[in-house]
Amino acid sequence: MTAASALNKSMGVEAMAKVTNSANELVASAKSGGFTVTKEAADPIIKTLDEFIDRVGALKSDLSVFDQAPPLGDHAYGKMISRHMYQAANDDQSARAAVNSLQVVLEKSKEALLRASSQYEEQEQSARDVLEGMGDS
Repeated sequence: MTAASALNKSMGVEAMAKVTNSANELVASAKSGGFTVTKEAADPIIKTLDEFIDRVGALKSDLSVFDQAPPLGDHAYGKMISRHMYQAANDDQSARAAVNSLQVVLEKSKEALLRASSQYEEQEQSARDVLEGMGDS
């Protein structure tokens, strides 16, 4: 069983929606000062979240095989099965949907920790500096 299919089996659409909503609430709480955390406490967790965000990116790349319906022949049955496989691989209960939801949750969790440790603005400025530097090239 692949990681993506295991995730999809354990996290259905409703469960992922609840987790995503909780991550949004965590960000809102951090924005309003509802919780704070020291930089020293946040940094190792942020590092771990970054590692998982990278792994999710790799999983998403692996799932690009589902960008097109599989070629199963020019006959009616092959076309029907191909269409069904494509829809199953891309609907809201697919591994792809679960991986996309997981990425959102991880990124929101990281944002909440950055905000709670007052590092968010520093990271935003650093990203702006990098982008501006790319424009000067």
